[in-house]
Amino acid sequence: MDIKKLRQGSLIKISPRENEEGYLAIQEIQKDNIIGEMLVPRQGYHFRIKFYEIIPIPINEKWLSKAGFTKDENDKNLWKDCNQHLDFFFSDKDKKFIDAGTLIGKVQVEFVHDLQNGYLFLTGKELNITV
Repeated sequence: MDIKKLRQGSLIKISPRENEEGYLAIQEIQKDNIIGEMLVPRQGYHFRIKFYEIIPIPINEKWLSKAGFTKDENDKNLWKDCNQHLDFFFSDKDKKFIDAGTLIGKVQVEFVHDLQNGYLFLTGKELNITV
């Protein structure tokens, strides 16, 4: 996992040594760890996590739905943005943002934090994800 792709607000999965696995929103990135707020299972609890305890969350239909995208009725690979800012193309071959029928970018969006980063970069707005 490329730690440089993480930022404040990035959603990640954690597997800390002595605690249970869960989802965390990053609040601060330090030299060799992050501080974040637990979203599930113990909402509001703050963790200090080593980088090796971070597990990126793979993009799938469940996470696209949690991010507010809905599957297009006519194209099973097209996911519509409920805020009408930017759509997403999700197939075995491509996982990219799409605008006016054109796929955007050369790099695949593989993880939830990549989806968050791309959405912010392309729209100037944060992507709200319900965990």
